Amino acid sequence: MQSSTFPLIDGHIDTFYSLQKRQFHERSSQGHCDLVRMREGGIMSAIFAIYPAQTRRNLIHGLDNWIKIVYNPINALYHIKTINDFEIAQSQNKIGAILHFEGAGGIDKNHELLRITHHIGLRTLGLCHANKNKFASGVLFEERQYTTGLSALGAELVQEAQSLGITIDVSHLNDNSFWDLMRITHKPVIASHSNSRSVVNHMRNLTDDQITALQGVHGTIGINFGILFLSGKNIRDITYEITLDAFKAHIDHIVDITDINTVAIGSDFDGTSIPDCMKDVTYLPKLWKFLLENGYSKMDVEKISHKNLLRVFKDTWKP
Repeated sequence: MQSSTFPLIDGHIDTFYSLQKRQFHERSSQGHCDLVRMREGGIMSAIFAIYPAQTRRNLIHGLDNWIKIVYNPINALYHIKTINDFEIAQSQNKIGAILHFEGAGGIDKNHELLRITHHIGLRTLGLCHANKNKFASGVLFEERQYTTGLSALGAELVQEAQSLGITIDVSHLNDNSFWDLMRITHKPVIASHSNSRSVVNHMRNLTDDQITALQGVHGTIGINFGILFLSGKNIRDITYEITLDAFKAHIDHIVDITDINTVAIGSDFDGTSIPDCMKDVTYLPKLWKFLLENGYSKMDVEKISHKNLLRVFKDTWKP
């Protein structure tokens, strides 16, 4: 049996938002991630989201909190700003932290805050959450949906962010905003934490056309571990008794209609309800072992676990 331990670049976690009653550096029975458990699970780096991000105040408060956590030596984190930083973090036995805004509502239309935060180290950006802002419209967690897409200001924001070297994240965009963005992007984009809508018919998941469009721009899709997106269960009827087959079904479908380069991991740890088979980050080796035993090679799993996201970052960040 091949090793089931693989370094992971997790495309989306909400751990910093969840740290109300626990400390990141200490093992906890709460939540899904902390320093101790992330090391046990083989986390190399992760996109640590700032959420909420609807207002300028949200972003400044979130950024202050993010910096306090990442730059506190007790937390053994390393702020990833360049591709070389991934190796530096590993050499220092630290977990890499990638700064992400889960929504751009708090960014001004003149992009002043965008440029300032890029200088500080913002490297990935989602245009909206489950809402509508001046830039884009997102998927709502209810039947009623926005019919609007990317605004003119949104198009300008995408162009400015990509010119700075910020990776654009399409997770949470509604279908109209997604296609508007795909018409103007000139670099690879990611869906940091989204699954297949053909496998589970949830609006937060991606259609086959969207998946192939992401392949077309050399992007990648982070498989979301959330029960709603794996199983399609209504929030009132969710069950934690989902097996790893559900994870594999989404991976299989994306690979079948595109290729192995179009799948990554965006767990959504600490941001949603996760099945018992992936109770926290320490369970990740079980997923790798399951994939290896069911048709995926060591090279395939390396791409899923970290190489595909690393490739996109190399193509979108500035040296």
